[in-house]
Amino acid sequence: MESVKDDNRCFACGKSNPIGLKLDFETDGEQTVSHLNFDENFAGWEGIVHGGILSTVLDEIMVKSANNRGLTCVTAELNIRYKKPCHTGKEYKLKGKVVDIRKNIVITEGKILNMDGKIIASGSGKLFIIDPNKNSIK
Repeated sequence: MESVKDDNRCFACGKSNPIGLKLDFETDGEQTVSHLNFDENFAGWEGIVHGGILSTVLDEIMVKSANNRGLTCVTAELNIRYKKPCHTGKEYKLKGKVVDIRKNIVITEGKILNMDGKIIASGSGKLFIIDPNKNSIK
């Protein structure tokens, strides 16, 4: 199996990545939350955040939700639903949670919300649990 190692350069959360988002996360044990403001470098169309970037942050909030339950995971499947445009220069909230754990798969959900609580995009994911003793995918 392939080995994985955290070098703190993750585009979404790595503090050592000079062009990354450097997201911070909080958890209440059930949900994981982050806040972010996309600058114009993350636009697809003028003033609109690129859908691939939205997919990236949804993936990250779902993986962090598993991490906050003591699980180390990588994404196996990701499904995204875009509902409203996400604008550069505005603050957004990310929310994620673990829905179910089945053998070596974690089922997760994530949302990007504007500050009025309206859903901008949502997603669901299936994550592979990594064997912490071998640091590889089971």
